[in-house]
Amino acid sequence: MQGPDPASERQQGTSVAGKPAGSDRQDFILTPADFRKILIKRQFIILACLATGLILGAVITFFTTPVFESTARIDINPDRSTNLGISDLLNSKAGGNDESTRLLTEARILQSDSVIFAVIESENLFAKKPFSKVFEKQPYVLGKPLTPAQRIPLIRLLRSNLQVVVIPNTDLVEIHYRDPDPNQASRIAQAVVDQYLELDLRSRYEGTLRISNWLSGQLTELKAHAADAQRKIAQFQRANNLIGMDAEGGNLVSDSLRLVNEQLIQAEADRIVKEARYHLAETRNPELLVSVAPTTTLVSLRTQQAELLVQSAELKSKYGFDYPRVREVEKQLTAVQTDIDAEISNLLKRFEEEYNAAVNTEALLKGRLEQVKQEAFRVSDSSADFEILKHEAQSTTDLYDALQMKLKEASVTAGLNSNNVNLVDKAEVPAFAVAPKKRTNYGFGALIGLFIGIAAALFLETLDDTIRTSEDAEAISSLPSLAVVPRFTTAAKEARSTYGQQAKPITPADSQFPSDLVSYLTPQTVGAEAFRTLRSSILLSSADNEARLILITSSLEAEGKSTIAANLAISFARRDARVLLVDTDLRRGTLHLKFRLPNREGLSTLLVRESGSSAYQSPIDDLPNLFVLTRGPIAPNPGEILASRHMESLMEGWKTEYDHVILDSAPVLPVADSLSLAPGADSTIIVVRAAITRKKALLRVRSLLRRARARVTGIVVNDVDLRLENYYTYSKQYGYDYATNYGGGYGETDAEK
Repeated sequence: MQGPDPASERQQGTSVAGKPAGSDRQDFILTPADFRKILIKRQFIILACLATGLILGAVITFFTTPVFESTARIDINPDRSTNLGISDLLNSKAGGNDESTRLLTEARILQSDSVIFAVIESENLFAKKPFSKVFEKQPYVLGKPLTPAQRIPLIRLLRSNLQVVVIPNTDLVEIHYRDPDPNQASRIAQAVVDQYLELDLRSRYEGTLRISNWLSGQLTELKAHAADAQRKIAQFQRANNLIGMDAEGGNLVSDSLRLVNEQLIQAEADRIVKEARYHLAETRNPELLVSVAPTTTLVSLRTQQAELLVQSAELKSKYGFDYPRVREVEKQLTAVQTDIDAEISNLLKRFEEEYNAAVNTEALLKGRLEQVKQEAFRVSDSSADFEILKHEAQSTTDLYDALQMKLKEASVTAGLNSNNVNLVDKAEVPAFAVAPKKRTNYGFGALIGLFIGIAAALFLETLDDTIRTSEDAEAISSLPSLAVVPRFTTAAKEARSTYGQQAKPITPADSQFPSDLVSYLTPQTVGAEAFRTLRSSILLSSADNEARLILITSSLEAEGKSTIAANLAISFARRDARVLLVDTDLRRGTLHLKFRLPNREGLSTLLVRESGSSAYQSPIDDLPNLFVLTRGPIAPNPGEILASRHMESLMEGWKTEYDHVILDSAPVLPVADSLSLAPGADSTIIVVRAAITRKKALLRVRSLLRRARARVTGIVVNDVDLRLENYYTYSKQYGYDYATNYGGGYGETDAEK
């Protein structure tokens, strides 16, 4: 057996999709198509995990004790209260008027230790299941207080089954309690509501009394403080001569100051007016004086003067200046002017006297104002202290009166203070159990089982090093996939037609051949079509130089070489070509078993010249152009005789005598027999069996064949589940129904057949 040469293998490697030569590592990108193939490949694992999840859900459902839930509903309205007393103080004590915060607070109170333990005591749950389990180690003694080790587990056990829910956008609160006993669930849920109502009422009553007692103590102090404040005000008024203080803080001094100030303002205004008239009179202008002092005398004199001036002007214009009447009028004008001047002098004297009197009055008022100011300054200093004392006394009195009123209300309404909680729905005995939920358990079991199944499928896929599809084979080897041979049924079963025609029935003559010769027994099935596709791929791969001698090999045994070779030979023979099928696996060849031929003569006897043309046999009467050369008896040295010159001469002769020569060779990795034949073959085809052949094995075979200078045409993927081939989707109109045709033909080794 030929050993591997790592250095040579690295040199002979080729680049795959831009990766280093000879690399067998592929980037794993999970596409939807890949995920679908994984689900199909691992469907049994996924189904098993799914079934396990469902069974687990059923077991949990069966062994889970049924639990019943009872619900009570209450209405908590923080804005509604019948408290007739100190509601403002109680609301302040409760922590504000935020309704949402108050509802959450009440929900917490419903689950408080005080309410829960009161429920336990009221319902006497100490001896009832499941609470009695708490006292297994330390028994409960009636009338004796519970220890913390007993009290805390009891409270936790009841709270674990209690749920308080605040319904959004409402004042409703739901109290849910779960218990295996429906009657006990109802009683405990209702007991929680009752104990909460009692606790709420008691806390409000005690709060009212507590504040009432506090107010009583405060009132005594306020009363004494108010009396003392009044005495201080009286003493301060006498000491500082603060007489006549009014409610607004006014007194006689301030009133006098205000009055003198007003008089001074009036005097100043009067003096200004009279001073202006006096200065106007000093101008001695009669026209101005008439405007400020329209006396009758001055007005009449001015009128008389105007009339005389008019007469004088008329007379002068008519008679001249020397006319007696003109001189008489001039004398009258002089007399009137003298009277006017005398009247002006009188007015000027009177205005001067009035002005001087106004100045004296103003001076006197200013002096009085200064005196009153000094007195007001003295009083102002004392008034500030007086106002402080007065405000303190007033505040004390008001507070005392208010608290006195509240105390009287609280003493009357302490027992009338009701809560703001209404019972909407009483806890009823539930008719149906809320747990276990069969659909939920089955659903979760199925989901968990499906998740674990898919995870296991993906995990196994990462560990799986085998080739499953033609895409895998091409990606690993960088060789083209010549054909994909599917799993097919045995010939004993009626095969479906690929093109709507009835398959060839099995005749008694055909029954002598094994069922895997589908190209002959059922030529119209999908399996037979795969071999015709292989035949066409071989012919098209060497259109210019037809491949006459074809070597079929694989990495290991039981990968379907003999089946591929036999069916390929039959496909070529159906083209009326002379075909020779040679079994070159001199160790474990099985072609004589497939065609039911004697094996006394064959290739081994032909190579040692113990037989002649009688070794060539025609096994099928319908195909007289098909000849088969079996392996013959097992040779002691198959590797040497296959590498002999006589074998080379036989191969050359076969090429000239036959149109196609197909060599069914031994696997490459266990033995080196095929490597001596590969250089002489026109085409070498590697058979890969889906889910059996490993990726490293395929790479190793490719490397050894290339090192042997074999002309590797491509690969054939055998025993493929066509559901894993993304492109292999026939429509139903062609009659391909793979679901009923899988499973036959390749589940056995050649030796078993």
